[in-house]
Amino acid sequence: MASKLFDLIFFGRPLLIIPVWTVYLHFMTSSHPALNFVLIPSVALIMQLVALTLVFKGVYVFNQLFDIESDRINDKLHFLPRGIISVKTAWIYYSILTLAGLVVALTVSKETFFITAAITVLGVLYSVPGIRLKDRAVSGLLANSIAYGLLVPMTLIPDRLIHPEGLSTIPYFLAIATGYVLTTIPDREGDAVSGKRTIAVIIGIKGSLILALLLGIATLVSSYLTANQEMQIVAVVTTLLIIGLLIHYRPGLMLFACKFPILLLTLLACIHAPFYFPVLLLTIVLTRVYYKYRFEISYPRLR
Repeated sequence: MASKLFDLIFFGRPLLIIPVWTVYLHFMTSSHPALNFVLIPSVALIMQLVALTLVFKGVYVFNQLFDIESDRINDKLHFLPRGIISVKTAWIYYSILTLAGLVVALTVSKETFFITAAITVLGVLYSVPGIRLKDRAVSGLLANSIAYGLLVPMTLIPDRLIHPEGLSTIPYFLAIATGYVLTTIPDREGDAVSGKRTIAVIIGIKGSLILALLLGIATLVSSYLTANQEMQIVAVVTTLLIIGLLIHYRPGLMLFACKFPILLLTLLACIHAPFYFPVLLLTIVLTRVYYKYRFEISYPRLR
């Protein structure tokens, strides 16, 4: 019984929730001077994070439901391909996660509800056959950038988006776009074989790196214009890594470039919101222990 519970927990891919928590907390502390340091989170903050966590976990479950065959071929995300979790159970779990997330969001505010509902719809469009935004270059880029870089910060300023303060979301939107372009590069060959038309498949490794570099520079400029000094640091690090890859491409450095910027932003978020660190550490440690025990693999890894 306990093992099945853990299977369901990690089926929802808790590590992929980290970018959600990180963007939310860093945006909160960087855009609100009064919240630059948060030792103890408020009830409203916790409720918003719970709503976002549940909805995004639902999106990740939904995504796996339509990638069973490709995951089986690539020997990854073993839950559905190996029958650890049945398709019926996955659908029930998705429904519970999504409904619970929307109910929690509604208890926070109607604005939070509409934003989480938009994330849910975008998650469906991202994976559902016939549309599958994830398999197309521009739509995949925009879907990720909007979900993580726009909608997540919007939960904190839903009534001020069309306002000078709303401009403070731009560095996050561009940073997520930069990271997304980079992540399409390591999967380029597999995506091409499976018929996906991602950015790296269409314009190749060098073209993708150049696009990522331009987006990284745009992130730096927008961070400067919005006086977000820590996002400037992240943008500089990302840009330097991309330049290094353009000079000499190495797969190890490529994987590092995909992961390090979000790790750096996460550490910066922990400085401003210390309560986040134990949650983060527990999530990573439990994930590593679970994958080692369940599948005999080391996950996560920085490289």
